[in-house]
Amino acid sequence: MKKLAIAVIVLLGVYTITFFLTFMLPGDPARVSLGQHGSEEAVELIRAQWGLDKPRYVQYYSYLSNFIKGDFGKSFRYYPRDVIDLIRYRFPITAYYGIWSIIFAVIISIPLGIVAAYKQNSIIDNIAVLISQIGVSIPNFWLGMMLIAIVAVKLGWVNPVPEVPYNYYWTPVGFFTSLKDYALPIITVGTGMMAANTRLTRSSMLEVIREDYVTLARSKGLSERKVILKHALRNALIPVVTNVGLQFLLLVGGAVLTETVFGINGLGKLYIDAINYRDYPTVIALTLIYTGGVVIVNLIVDLLYARIDPRVSLR
Repeated sequence: MKKLAIAVIVLLGVYTITFFLTFMLPGDPARVSLGQHGSEEAVELIRAQWGLDKPRYVQYYSYLSNFIKGDFGKSFRYYPRDVIDLIRYRFPITAYYGIWSIIFAVIISIPLGIVAAYKQNSIIDNIAVLISQIGVSIPNFWLGMMLIAIVAVKLGWVNPVPEVPYNYYWTPVGFFTSLKDYALPIITVGTGMMAANTRLTRSSMLEVIREDYVTLARSKGLSERKVILKHALRNALIPVVTNVGLQFLLLVGGAVLTETVFGINGLGKLYIDAINYRDYPTVIALTLIYTGGVVIVNLIVDLLYARIDPRVSLR
């Protein structure tokens, strides 16, 4: 109950801040939608239709009550389409390459970090440290542009702009069919995650393998593989799980740059377009959904803590 109460307070606070900051943006949504050639009468008519002529506090409670009911309103830019329809249409695109980016980062970083820690100060360790340093230092947008210029345009191995098979995202077959087209966005988003996870896994493993219980496990005659994978890794994964959970949340921030570079019509591009066109309902809805995702991921991370290390209590 305590976590639920905190979540409600956080969501309400984020909604309040987002609402007032969004409405403080310069420009009139009705004027933006009509352009410079719209008459004042038409602008006022649209303002009345969208409820923008009402006092700010009335709009605040109106949006809030609708959100509680699950109604995110209608998009100003794509009026009269519902905001939830736009999100439902764009979310699978971001989720598709976002999940693959996490998978790409995890399957490379964790084994690499383990080997680097076990072979400390070896050539493998030095290579792992170098890769992680480079990966953390390279900006996503620059890496994306270089991949497009070299891999897509010069070498012609993949399409510069990924094709979007909307009807296949939630089927097992579709989860793999467009993987080649999305290889560049996946590498772009996943490289920084992979580098951060490699550094964290290595440092965590170095700390754990020096603990007394690991030394005791070795003294009992257990194989080195069992000592590392069963005893050391389980405890070393706790900070890594936290980091991976946070990376799920950072996908939205990474999606803004990645989808702009690659021209992908996902949630990130929808967010930028909504801000540029003063699409208040879409901006607020996306922010609340993102905040809700933060709350859910934090809860999942807490549950995984208890699963990995029973000593961690959920209070």
